[in-house]
Amino acid sequence: MTSKGEKKPDKGLSFPTDAKGERSTTVAGKNVIAAAIRGSGAPGADDLATQCEREKNWRFKYNKHYMNMVKVSAHSPQAAIGVAKAGIEYMHSNFEFVNPSNTSSVVKFSEYMKGQFKPFETATIVGNKVKDAKPQLSVPYKGKVLTGDSLKSQLTKWAKYGTMEPDAAASISKLANGPLDLTGQHFVLIGAGSAMGPFIKLLEHGATVVAIDIPGAWGAGPIKMWERLVTTARNSPGTLIFPIAKPQNSYLSEIDMFGQSGCNLTEQPGEIAAWLKTVAPKHRLTIGNYTYLDGDLHVKLSLAADAVISELCKTRNDTNIAFLCTPTDIHFVPDEAHAAAQKHFGFHIGKEIEMLINLLTMGTKLVKNAIPPVTAADGSKVKLIDGLSVAQGPNYALAKRLQHWRAVVAYEGNHTVSSNIAPSTSTLSVVSNKSFGWAYQGMPYFKPYEIFVQETTNALMAAVLIADVTDKAAVANPANRKASGIKNPLELFKFNSVHGGLWRAAYKVDSIGEVSAIIYFMGGPKKFLPVVYTILAVIAFLIAKFVLKLI
Repeated sequence: MTSKGEKKPDKGLSFPTDAKGERSTTVAGKNVIAAAIRGSGAPGADDLATQCEREKNWRFKYNKHYMNMVKVSAHSPQAAIGVAKAGIEYMHSNFEFVNPSNTSSVVKFSEYMKGQFKPFETATIVGNKVKDAKPQLSVPYKGKVLTGDSLKSQLTKWAKYGTMEPDAAASISKLANGPLDLTGQHFVLIGAGSAMGPFIKLLEHGATVVAIDIPGAWGAGPIKMWERLVTTARNSPGTLIFPIAKPQNSYLSEIDMFGQSGCNLTEQPGEIAAWLKTVAPKHRLTIGNYTYLDGDLHVKLSLAADAVISELCKTRNDTNIAFLCTPTDIHFVPDEAHAAAQKHFGFHIGKEIEMLINLLTMGTKLVKNAIPPVTAADGSKVKLIDGLSVAQGPNYALAKRLQHWRAVVAYEGNHTVSSNIAPSTSTLSVVSNKSFGWAYQGMPYFKPYEIFVQETTNALMAAVLIADVTDKAAVANPANRKASGIKNPLELFKFNSVHGGLWRAAYKVDSIGEVSAIIYFMGGPKKFLPVVYTILAVIAFLIAKFVLKLI
C-alpha cells in the first residue's frame, strides 16, 4: 500500500524511463518527434531533430517542432513514410510494459507484444429489431431528422458555406440515396462507448460491432456502460460482440456478465490482439480507435490501440483501419480550402475591428490562417493548415499524430484507411469547461465556422466511415490512389474532411479562442458587430463633445 503523497507504481503500458530514472512525458515527447523528423531523411532533418531535442519549453513550443515534422514529411512520399515508420518504431521500442501483477518486471513494449496471450471468451448479442425494407441514412440537425433529399440539400449548403469539403458532402450524399444496409459488415470499435464513436449508427444499419471498452469489474459506471451498449444492440437490427471472462452461458444473469465484460487496453493489449484474431474469422474487419483520456493516458491508449491494430493487420491482411481525426492538427489541405482561407482573410464587414484586435494583442490574436505553401522535392506546392491548439498540450498532439502515422503505414501496406477530420463538437466533456463553452458559442462569427452537437457529428462521421469502407471507388482504398492523385500519403487526410470551417476560416483556430468568448459575452456572433460599432460611436460622440467643450 502506498503512503500519502507517494506515487503509485506504473502498471501496464508506460512511458520510457529517462536518464534520471523518471518517466517524463516531456523527454519522451521530444525524443519521439526528433526520431520521426530524422526518419524523413529530408534535407536539414538532422538539425531540426536536434533543435527538437534541445527545446527548453516543450509544453508551449512543441507546436513549432510538429510543424517542422510535417514540413519535412511534405518533402517527398518517402519522407512522409520515413517519418511515420520512425515515429512508430521509436514508441514501440522505447515505451515500456510493467507487468500489472509484478511491477518489478519491466520490458520494452515491443518485447511484451511478442508474447503468447490467452484470448478472452466471447459474448454475442443479436438485435431483435426488424430491419427496415429500405433503410435510409438519417442525420439529426437542429431539431429535425434529415434524410434523402433534405439531407442532400443540407450537405450542399454546408459544402457551399465551407463547413465541410465538397467531396465529403458528395460521399455522404451517395449514401443518402439509400438503401443503406450494413448486414455482414464487421466493425471493431476500440472505445465503443465513446461519445464521438459510430456505435449507434452502425448498429442502426445492421452492422456487427465488436466492442472494446473498459472492464465492468471497475465498478458501477462501467457496468452501466456495458448495459447501455447491450441494450442499444438488442434494440437494433445489428449484432454486438464483446470480450468476457468466461463462457456466456455460464453467467446467472446479464448483470453478472456485465461485471466481467470488457478489458483494460493499457494492461491487456496482448490479450485483446489475441482475441480479435479469433473473432469473425470469415469476415473482413474494420478496426477503429475512438479512445480518449486526458494527458499522458491518451498517449498510452493510442499506443496500446496501435499495437492491437498492427497485430490484426499482420494476421488479417484485408483489415480496414479507421480513425477520427481532430481538426486541431497540422494537415495537408486542398488548394480550394487554402484559397478560401485567403479570401476570408480579405476585406469584409468587421475587418477593421479584427485588425484592431490583432494590433492591440501585438499580433497574437486573429492570426492569418493561410500560411505559405511548402515546396516539395518535385517542385510541387503543398498547402498546409496549422490547426494546432497549443492549449491542448503535447500529449494530445502525440496521441493523434501516432494515429496519422499508423494510417500512413497501413495505407502504404495496401489497407483501406478511413481517417477523416471531424468538426469541433459541443460534447458534454468539452462544454463542461466554461471557457470552451463560451468560445464555441462565439466562434461562428468567423465564417464558415459551425459548432456541431454530438448527435450530428456522430451521424456525419459514421456516414463518411461507411462510405470509405463500402464504396470500391473511395479515396480511402489504396487501389484508387492514382485516380485520386495521391502521391504523398499525407494527402489522404485532405479528402472527405468535415472540419467545421477551420480549414477555410480567415484566422488560425489557436488565435480566435479568447476573442470568440468575448464575442459571446457581447451578444453572440450576430450582435457582436452592432454592439461594437455602437460602443465606438458612443466613444466618438463623447470625445467630440469633450473636444467641443474645450473649444
